[in-house]
Amino acid sequence: MLGKPSKGEPFTLTITYTDNPEPAKLQLTVNSVTCGKPLDQRIIAAAAESIGEPTPTPTPEGGKQYCVVVIEVMNTGNSETIWDTNDTVTLNVDAVRYSQTQEDTHHVNDYQQYWASKGERGPAFGLNPGSKGPAAGIFQIPVGATPTSMWVTSGTAIENLNGVQPGYLVQL
Repeated sequence: MLGKPSKGEPFTLTITYTDNPEPAKLQLTVNSVTCGKPLDQRIIAAAAESIGEPTPTPTPEGGKQYCVVVIEVMNTGNSETIWDTNDTVTLNVDAVRYSQTQEDTHHVNDYQQYWASKGERGPAFGLNPGSKGPAAGIFQIPVGATPTSMWVTSGTAIENLNGVQPGYLVQL
């Protein structure tokens, strides 16, 4: 474990990619975690409008609730960096880890597109050194459960052949 920051406390994530000899350096701050509410309808409506089709209101799996995590990301490295929460972040309820489903990652993309259309370009589209922007994570956890922490890996995936990758356990 690289550290145990709390929600609202910035921490530095260093990621080594196989296709880039220089590691990416990001300062992350978990700003909010909101559970039990529907996804932001302005964002879902904007996504539907962009493809020209009505999109049904997203609903979580039976017995589950959505949790939307908003992280501020600043590129503190020396080159443009692309980063998102898919396969790099879990939302935890005590010892149980929840990853994003494929459907959840589609909704994350809706959030990223919406924010970009409002001038808040996030790391999913690339951040230059010194730039910052929001990143979203959308997770489904059991109704009534309260997340206790998040795992944010310094790897390119939570797990690989060597097991769980080093990272930060963010206390919520």
